[in-house]
Amino acid sequence: MPYLVAAVVIVGLLCLVNLVLTLAVIRRLRAHTLRLSELGPTRPPTVQPGTTIGEFSATAADGGTVSRAFFSGVSVVAVFSTECASCHELLPEFTSYLADTRPERVLAVVTGDPEEARRFTRELTSATVVVEPMGGPVSRALQVSQFPSFFLVDGDAVVVAADTAPGRLPAVTRR
Repeated sequence: MPYLVAAVVIVGLLCLVNLVLTLAVIRRLRAHTLRLSELGPTRPPTVQPGTTIGEFSATAADGGTVSRAFFSGVSVVAVFSTECASCHELLPEFTSYLADTRPERVLAVVTGDPEEARRFTRELTSATVVVEPMGGPVSRALQVSQFPSFFLVDGDAVVVAADTAPGRLPAVTRR
């Protein structure tokens, strides 16, 4: 009988140690998840500086037509998705960037649910907004592979800068 009691105590202690180690691992994973979410996307957008934007034609939310000719001066382009949490979080930072830099032209592309896109449209009053499905004509022309993506484009439709956060784009300089 004393061997049975000793075995039960040892198994109980092993289970307790296992529980403590499991809780420590879970705590560590939560800390890493939080740190990773604070970093945001780390990959740069697909289109790199120096790339010329392809031809496209899309209908803006106000009913006008937007094409590659839109880029007649220094322009900022933002591509958001209604299903992207980072897009919703970075929208105020983007509007602040626009207020600080005052680019000549702003194009905001919102992909996803048209009803959800209305929120973006209301926030982006200083931009020409295009609402399109995933993989729409503007997204294809910009070769967007992740959301959000932000671009600084010159008058010849050449990408000057690209990033996943508007604050990391250079300040806009008008010609």
